[in-house]
Amino acid sequence: MNEKRGALRLIAAAFFIFAILFLIIGLPFFWRQWQVLRSWPETDAQVIRSEVVAVAIGHDNYYRAKLQMVYTVADRPIVSELTSYESKNYEATLQRSEQYRVGSHHPIRYDPSNPSQARVGAGWNKTFFALPIIVGVTALFFFFVGAVLLAVAKAT
Repeated sequence: MNEKRGALRLIAAAFFIFAILFLIIGLPFFWRQWQVLRSWPETDAQVIRSEVVAVAIGHDNYYRAKLQMVYTVADRPIVSELTSYESKNYEATLQRSEQYRVGSHHPIRYDPSNPSQARVGAGWNKTFFALPIIVGVTALFFFFVGAVLLAVAKAT
């Protein structure tokens, strides 16, 4: 009985460690996105190029919706290259790129210390915070499993 309890506690501790590691990994991603929303000014940008390009990553092919946008900062035109979407699905990427037709206008946020660095689609939405959300949910999963294992260990 004690061996089983000790093994369950050890496994629970491992799950808690993984939960903490995922939180440590996810916080910088969340912080970076939050900083963009908090400190990067928003302006209107016009799409001057929009295309879907194929990119090989490892053994997989991905498609990126690549944009070139122009906007004005301090009465100076800035041209920036952005990726608005990336997927293994060509049709989904093409659909996303069609939201950014040449000549259309969209809000972007730009880095005030380097105005050519910009983000399209930045906002309090699940797309902009996808990576921190995924990492956070994974951390919660590991924490939950660890808590269940610890409760089972105490009950035995």
